Amino acid sequence: MAAAHPIVVRRPELAFEEIPRHWYAGDPFATHFLNALSSVFPDGEAFFVKSVLEQRERIHDPELLAAIRAFAGQEGQHSHQHDRHVKMLLDQGYPAIATRNKLLRKMTLWSIAKAPHFSLAATAALEHLTALLARRLLSEPERWTGPMAPAMQPLWLWHALEEAEHKAVAFDVLRQVAPSHALRSWALVTNTISLFLEVLDRTVYMLWKDGLLFRRRTWSSAWHFLFKKGGFLRGLGPDYMDWYRRDFHPNQQDDLALIAEWRERLADRIGPFAGQVSPTGAIAS
Repeated sequence: MAAAHPIVVRRPELAFEEIPRHWYAGDPFATHFLNALSSVFPDGEAFFVKSVLEQRERIHDPELLAAIRAFAGQEGQHSHQHDRHVKMLLDQGYPAIATRNKLLRKMTLWSIAKAPHFSLAATAALEHLTALLARRLLSEPERWTGPMAPAMQPLWLWHALEEAEHKAVAFDVLRQVAPSHALRSWALVTNTISLFLEVLDRTVYMLWKDGLLFRRRTWSSAWHFLFKKGGFLRGLGPDYMDWYRRDFHPNQQDDLALIAEWRERLADRIGPFAGQVSPTGAIAS
């Protein structure tokens, strides 16, 4: 298993001005797929934080408690920055994104209140999915963030870095609070399906608003972007399936080299950070 590493809480200075409607290499499908994914983050990340903090009183390990604080700090910033992206989408003429987010917010609050253990398992499972996507972005930045409008690149690279940093926190809380293998397996199955359908629904909506939904070229692009050899989702299967092993831990998928590389590469691009939590739980500013 990979060694522990600090979880850095940053407050990036990101700009969302002069971003074209189809900011991913002029490709409407790729742009709106990523827009859709981004648009679930404000309420999704808030759900993650609430589901973990709900269990904080049952955690007595000071290192894990410190990591929970840093996790909450990072996810709070993710929610804030992606909410700014959502406001950009609303300004561009996609008002139903706000309606969908209101519904998502109600569903997540109900889940935490009525099924706290499943909510925590869902958070850990979704953190596994975001860690897979983060590794893809950080491993091949020229392939995946190179086509983005320059103003969008820091948002995705910064978020990917922090997902890699804190990918084990919710899992470690789950392991102490509700260590059922069946629970975490079911959580990944259901949340993989629900997340994909939610993102697809939002993508279809934005393509419809653009008048591009029924064009053959749009769906040819979708196939190439997502599933062809070298596609965004192609080849994730082995790492995804690791989750279902009884002895799985997120840090077995070693991202330490990527984290070290991208901390250095992003240091001058995302502005100041608030502090960090070390593996020993000490907080430095």
